[in-house]
Amino acid sequence: MTVDNGKSDLVYHGRRAQRADSRLRRKAILEATLRLIVKEGIRGIRHRAVAREANVPLAATTYYFKDLNDLISDSFTYFVEQGLESTRQLQEESFSAARNLSSQERASSSSHKLLVQQLTRFILTHVRNQAEDRDRRLVELAFRNEALRNEQLTRAVRMSNHARESLIQEFFHLLGVVDPEAAAQIAHGTILKLEYEILSDSIALDSPLLERTVTMMVRGLIPATATQVAETAAYG
Repeated sequence: MTVDNGKSDLVYHGRRAQRADSRLRRKAILEATLRLIVKEGIRGIRHRAVAREANVPLAATTYYFKDLNDLISDSFTYFVEQGLESTRQLQEESFSAARNLSSQERASSSSHKLLVQQLTRFILTHVRNQAEDRDRRLVELAFRNEALRNEQLTRAVRMSNHARESLIQEFFHLLGVVDPEAAAQIAHGTILKLEYEILSDSIALDSPLLERTVTMMVRGLIPATATQVAETAAYG
């Protein structure tokens, strides 16, 4: 299944469902798997446990997922597709903030400051919203840890990272950042780190350190002079 406008392919490995009722049952199995991961972690995933959680016959889980690795990998793909919308929303807000400034406005230090403030606010809201959804963050961390032992899941996590980073990279390309790929790596890594710090109670949601960190990251990644930035945004 293709996401991110074709830039990354997140592939489902289990048996495909053709009929509407079959698709609903397959979806119920995937969602039950995610709930079990919250309760017990990846190691708690067994066909019988998933069938019980999904309230479907055991034969249904083994029909769609003969291999547990396929079930785990497809659950992650489903999880990623549900979560990419929040990243797209962050991208759209960021693009809007950049495009709303004219070439002349972009060239001024005051507009650059305003853009930094807007992006900082967008990212802070995104990080806080993500961290407040504790169950999804627990699931994400469980998948990422399991990927260190599961080659099939490693590929899925890698493609997930690429899908998110491609969205972020497009924004830095719009701004004319010299190395948008590296900038996307820094931004994505910082966001994941802050989400983890909040989840583990190392940083409070309203901590001044959270805002200072995001502000410093944004200032460091977005060029202070915007002549080439304005031209890139106008014609890119």
